[in-house]
Amino acid sequence: MNKETVEFIDRALLANGDYVSPGFEIIKPDKCFPNMIVADTSASNWPDIRREINHNWYVDKREPYVGFLSRDEVHIVYNNALKFRDKKALAIGCWYGWSACALALAGVELDVIDPLLAKEDIYESVANSLRSAGVLDSVNLVSGYSPQKVEELAEKLQRKWSLLFIDGCHEAPSPLHDAIICEKFAEADALILFHDLNSPEVAEGLDYFKQKGWNTMVYQTRQIMGVAWRGNIDPVPHQPDPKINWHLPEHLQNYSVSELSTDTANEFMEIVAAVRPYTLLGEIRLFSLYSLAKKVCLEDIPGNFVECGSYKGGSAALLASVIKRYSLRPRLLYACDTFEGMPEPTEVDIYNGIPANLTGFGVGTLKAPMAENIELVCQLLNVKDIVVPVKGLFAETLPQYKSEIGSIALLHADGDWYESTMDIFNTLYDSVVPNGIIQVDDYGHWDGCKKALHDFERLRGQKFNLNRIDYTAVWFKLPFN
Repeated sequence: MNKETVEFIDRALLANGDYVSPGFEIIKPDKCFPNMIVADTSASNWPDIRREINHNWYVDKREPYVGFLSRDEVHIVYNNALKFRDKKALAIGCWYGWSACALALAGVELDVIDPLLAKEDIYESVANSLRSAGVLDSVNLVSGYSPQKVEELAEKLQRKWSLLFIDGCHEAPSPLHDAIICEKFAEADALILFHDLNSPEVAEGLDYFKQKGWNTMVYQTRQIMGVAWRGNIDPVPHQPDPKINWHLPEHLQNYSVSELSTDTANEFMEIVAAVRPYTLLGEIRLFSLYSLAKKVCLEDIPGNFVECGSYKGGSAALLASVIKRYSLRPRLLYACDTFEGMPEPTEVDIYNGIPANLTGFGVGTLKAPMAENIELVCQLLNVKDIVVPVKGLFAETLPQYKSEIGSIALLHADGDWYESTMDIFNTLYDSVVPNGIIQVDDYGHWDGCKKALHDFERLRGQKFNLNRIDYTAVWFKLPFN
């Protein structure tokens, strides 16, 4: 069972009282936290707990008066962290390791600072949970108090962090001091997340970043999360649970809230439910394609859509469905693939040091006969009339179809291998119109794909402004010449 199928099942099996925003990839490491239970908020005497929000309140049964991040909140952490795979991340505050586990599962190199780690029982519990999740080796657990220990660690390791999560002491002036020290050691492209902004004292930390000119926003969740960011990075979009009548406390009234419309979220989930058996893309990448395609259509950017690497056709059908619903002009979606399995990789096509043919996704894999796959899902979504399947190797079919395709408004490059990606860019890049969009699926997964993209940059003397979607996918917009 592949990761995306597991993710889909996990969303379908969310417990009553749990909610996760559409467009988020799902993780569920609950088995790594055997003491985690749902508790009654009346067990807590903290004045800033939102008892009126009926999302499950998770605690460790050994100390049931302190809550974990809610299901939705931990997915805000995880899905933002997916943009920072292999980069340095810092967590101030750990408790029993629930949020640290989510960060580490996203693939960051994580430093965790919490004075409670000096307690042997808590340290062992956190380490055991991280070990069970298979991420302990990527986490550096440090006992100590922020901000002193943050500065000491940064200077000792000569370190700055790209992603920072602040969930430490909630009493003033600690959140403000945490914010100040985090800004000092944040990379130029950085994102800082806060938990428990329902507390005015915690919100002082986010206020600091707003005053310093960072972009800021809040997420409507059980305890309210906040995000500050700068540089070439954007936080994930979020839809608050539409079943809850949300409000913002007075001290957050001057902040914008990340809020997808209910219609958008419902429409996206409806399409995903239809295409899920026909794609290997995770929900966060599908949502990016959906959003970018909708943007292209509503802004009436001229040109057809092209997907190179369609497999069973799920993402092609999603793109075509957006065209059908939103395009202001006639467009076609060209879906290009061998439909007979992956071609032979080269020696640069490697994942995590392993040659492609030894990973289980090498030559001949991902065969998807058209009649049983792309034609079926396109018929299901009633988009067969605007999808043109193009069967064969990119090196042969793309030059042949280039003239017929004409101008390209959106290009989805999912070729995996070095040579396939170079064939896509060498043949089709010049057909992408100004303000057109290119999404590349395997930039962070296959070494060959990343090398091809940067080799093409060098050939053209250009530098693409890559926007991270998750650990592997990126997108960029073509500028006006």
